Amino acid sequence: MARAIAVSALALSCAAALGAQAELVTCGGVGSDARASLAAASKDANLALEFFAGKRGQFVADVDVTITPVGGGDAFSTTADGPLCFAHVAPGRYRIEADYRGATRLANATVGNTGQAHVAVGFPESVAEPDPGPISAEEKRQASTQ
Repeated sequence: MARAIAVSALALSCAAALGAQAELVTCGGVGSDARASLAAASKDANLALEFFAGKRGQFVADVDVTITPVGGGDAFSTTADGPLCFAHVAPGRYRIEADYRGATRLANATVGNTGQAHVAVGFPESVAEPDPGPISAEEKRQASTQ
């Protein structure tokens, strides 16, 4: 189980960057406070991104992300301040480029008229933070109640 990290939620208006194609990008952490903020901010999102590294699926932040419409259009770039990001984009196909500590991953997303497209981007073990050790009983208890 990945160790949860708390990162403050960040909301960026990217309407200018993607024209009318994107209304909002919200990135944040997975701690209980950040999760509550993200849930409220992401309810209208139709594209969800998740960033992790290593065998244990450790959540990572400070990922440089570029979202580009396939077939043309303006790209949007940002640094994800947390492992979860949500955007509202026009229906269509998108190329996601994510860079974390020099490791670049590419993914594709198809966003429809309904629902939410989810893209999980995994980075190699070589760029993951060192394993902080076993998860304590208290951490397990807290994770199971959230």
